[in-house]
Amino acid sequence: MPSHWKKTAFLATLLLLTLALAGCGGADPLPTPTPTKTSLPVAAAPTDTPTVTPGPPTDTPTPTDTPEPTATATPEGTPTPAPTPTPVAFLQPTQDDVNTRKGPGVTYGKIGQVTKADTLGVYGKSADGGWYKICCVNGQEAWISSQFAQLSDSTAAIPVVEAPALTAETQADSAPVASTSGGSGGRTGFVYIGNVEPAVDTAPPGKYFGLCNLRVNRPVRQQPPAGRTQVSGDINPLTGLPIDPARLNERIFIARYGNEPAVRASFGIGAADLVFEELMDDLNTTRFTSVWLGGDAPQIGPLRSFRSTTIQLAQIFDAPMASSGAEGSNQVFAYQAGIEDLDEHCYSGPYFNNPNGGGYQNRVLTSSANLRSFMQNNGLNTGVKIKPFTFSDAAPSGGQAASRVVIPYINRGFYEVEWRYDPASGRYARFSGSGRNPLLDGNTGQQVTASNVVIMEVQHDRTDLVEDAVNSYSVRTYIAGREGPATVIRDGVAIQGRWRAQDAFSGLELVDADGNPIPLKPGQTWFQVAPPGYGVTIVG
Repeated sequence: MPSHWKKTAFLATLLLLTLALAGCGGADPLPTPTPTKTSLPVAAAPTDTPTVTPGPPTDTPTPTDTPEPTATATPEGTPTPAPTPTPVAFLQPTQDDVNTRKGPGVTYGKIGQVTKADTLGVYGKSADGGWYKICCVNGQEAWISSQFAQLSDSTAAIPVVEAPALTAETQADSAPVASTSGGSGGRTGFVYIGNVEPAVDTAPPGKYFGLCNLRVNRPVRQQPPAGRTQVSGDINPLTGLPIDPARLNERIFIARYGNEPAVRASFGIGAADLVFEELMDDLNTTRFTSVWLGGDAPQIGPLRSFRSTTIQLAQIFDAPMASSGAEGSNQVFAYQAGIEDLDEHCYSGPYFNNPNGGGYQNRVLTSSANLRSFMQNNGLNTGVKIKPFTFSDAAPSGGQAASRVVIPYINRGFYEVEWRYDPASGRYARFSGSGRNPLLDGNTGQQVTASNVVIMEVQHDRTDLVEDAVNSYSVRTYIAGREGPATVIRDGVAIQGRWRAQDAFSGLELVDADGNPIPLKPGQTWFQVAPPGYGVTIVG
């Protein structure tokens, strides 16, 4: 072979090797930053939505992948989380009744309206930056004009996404949700509730806490069963820690926390005896239901409205319920359940405004002293009469190693939860979002930790009951009078068992396959409430 051909062949081979090596190397992509929990300033909104005609399709940058937990040791029957889209930012509308559309321009059909009360994940933007792609409005992806949107983070990380083609379908308005007389039903696959009309009962004498807008038309209330045993001694039945015996003659109470990107701080969350985190509103967000007996905090909140899970927990623990702004039908459900509903909109006494401001998401606070004084002054202290949890300093034998636990709540860029075990303290620390941001107690500035983390598998049904102005539909859960699978995680191990709440007003039980109590470690317990097969990952 002539020398010049040999030289050409050698150079070609060298070029191919160089390209192959380049494909195998390179720096790892940086994770997408997660918006921190800061308040969103309200910008002045224009009066007209701009017309933006979609331009030619543009190349869509590849979004940065968020590292997922390694499921090296998953309990039997627990599936690995399926990847779901992660928002790269969050936004809030700057005025009420803003139209959202099927594409980036007013030539696209309407999907529905959003209000200043909404927090929406952002997944992309139009080529000119005039529109954002969001999720979800009436259960659909939608587009909103940037002139009516206040973002929680920089727009630089938001990728440009291709506009949908203008067709007869994308130019037509979405059909409104079908409704029937007395309700908002007609949705296939949803549990029908319809209009909630309480029947008139003969009201017994005494004060009524709840139904502040329905003083006359009261439903029949469920009453605590007779013969319940008063808890006595000096051990807190919720935490296993020492307690002033006088407090057992008072009452457990519940406080309902908001949990969304605009929340600046969760005051007192680390001092509650128990915390339940649950899905709500189209299974698209979570909030906290905190349970208090021995804990004390000078500020508790910010308080928001309650939902199905909170009502049942208040009934199970026989607890008056502190919250702010419950929708009318939920007031009816709470009253039917026999709960003292102390909504701030009805009883302002125990509540005060957050001195640091921050909008409606941060406005309402209370304190343990205020609530206990209100209960004492209004004859609500009837004693603690629930079944205590079982406690032990030593973890049960057996179980599976559990150094990390990941709960893939929807909108994982913000709501996904991870608990990490610290052998030195024997406690689990809470993180959330793709950036794994620590949850801090606003009173102390300390990261929230728990002695126990319990995964509760609970049936969740979407319903036809509208919760707010943008057609977010209520989610109904089934806890009171039921039981289901549970995983108790403590001291670096996970123990499979079941939760039981078979007797109303009598507490919650955690038992093994033989019905024997699973002991908790003394201290605070967090319950992560999730649908069955939700994809919780436990790492050894």
